[in-house]
Amino acid sequence: MSISMSSSPVGEINNFHFETWRLFDPIYLCFLIPVTIHYILVLKVISKLQESNSFLFIFAILGVSDVIYCFSMLACELLHHTQLLPQFVFVCCVVTSYYGVFFNLLSNGLLSLNRFCATFVWYTTYFNNACIKIYFLIISVVALVATLPGGILMFIYLFKDYSLAAQYGKTGLESFNTHRSIIISMMICDGLVGCVTSLSTMYRLRKYKINYDKSLLLVTTLHIFPDTLVTLFNLDMIFQVTGESKYMNELSRMFLVFLVSFNSLTIVCTNRQIRQEYFNLLLSLRQIFWCSSSVRNTLTNLTTVSKERVTVF
Repeated sequence: MSISMSSSPVGEINNFHFETWRLFDPIYLCFLIPVTIHYILVLKVISKLQESNSFLFIFAILGVSDVIYCFSMLACELLHHTQLLPQFVFVCCVVTSYYGVFFNLLSNGLLSLNRFCATFVWYTTYFNNACIKIYFLIISVVALVATLPGGILMFIYLFKDYSLAAQYGKTGLESFNTHRSIIISMMICDGLVGCVTSLSTMYRLRKYKINYDKSLLLVTTLHIFPDTLVTLFNLDMIFQVTGESKYMNELSRMFLVFLVSFNSLTIVCTNRQIRQEYFNLLLSLRQIFWCSSSVRNTLTNLTTVSKERVTVF
């Protein structure tokens, strides 16, 4: 995933190095920071609408996890290059990002099921807020278990002496391949659930003429695209002899941020109400910044004038 495996001169064994975990990539930061800000604004909009829509309630919970993921990735970047905090904090941020990806994949499956179940009369019974919280509790536990292979290995290498790193090279490669295999399995399941539920939903809509918000269905259907993209990337890394992708490892981080934030992009593009509220929020923020800037300029001018008067007298 986001871990760099480099070759050792002794037997060409793959070692883990915090020092070479990632290279500084300004393009990555230029992508991550705006995406994080955008997602926060989308959650602000959805917070006003989620009470009457179980899909948006699920989306809001998922969105909070996704924003935490974005912040953890940003913290990883900053901590790695500034060394402001101990490496333990850095590793915790890395493992948190692992958890965020698994939580996102499982939650997207729940969103797909929500859109399919919305075509049935018993929809509100099994998708009220109490049931949704139970579903997310199950998702949290499964995501935690899925994080263990990669997460435990990260802490093993943190607390072991780096001079002994070569002894763990083969174990490390196998563990991270297990980690990637879990991601691939979840992505395939998420893609299959998305395809099956989308086709089944379209069939029921055409057959029963149900009043339905199709824009929300597009959100879950379009998520199949980033699933496929990241799945192919992880497959490439698994089948490389060295455990590294022939593509840039930095590109892997970009793909994962794209995967996690994709819902926030599609829901604004496909849903008219959310899009209008989103642009209204942007306009209001612009007005606030403009007013604060005007007040600041006015105060600056008044201060300058008062100083000139004092100088004259």
